[in-house]
Amino acid sequence: GPQLLPDMFHAERANALASLKLIEALSADVLLPGHGPVHRGSVSEAAQRARALAS
Repeated sequence: GPQLLPDMFHAERANALASLKLIEALSADVLLPGHGPVHRGSVSEAAQRARALAS
């Protein structure tokens, strides 16, 4: 499911987490990630799940 890539794939974890906050504000229902399957459903909820897993 929705999740951040491991830390070795981004330079600053804080920026990755901040990006999730921006995504949480979207009302879209399809997410096309650079890696992984297409997510169909609330993009906001997907970002919230990714943030919870990152904690």
